[in-house]
Amino acid sequence: MASTTAPQATQNISERKDVPADFDRKELSRLFSRLRHEVGVLVDDANRKSPFYARGKDEAIAKRNAAVRTLSEFADRIDMLKRQD
Repeated sequence: MASTTAPQATQNISERKDVPADFDRKELSRLFSRLRHEVGVLVDDANRKSPFYARGKDEAIAKRNAAVRTLSEFADRIDMLKRQD
């Protein structure tokens, strides 16, 4: 027989204080798709004889390399966030 004074564990996830209710994984997926597209544009542009988004091939390659370096640094930063106490 259950006690009537025992607390109930029926709190919804959206009511919990430690879980944000407005997080949307679809938005995260869209963000990664956009990121992949934007970097892909720079990679494709670096492979063209006459780049669209740079004055020359060297500049297009530099932009591509900078984008890849930025993503690498970002991934390292996220890894650091995971390991924080």
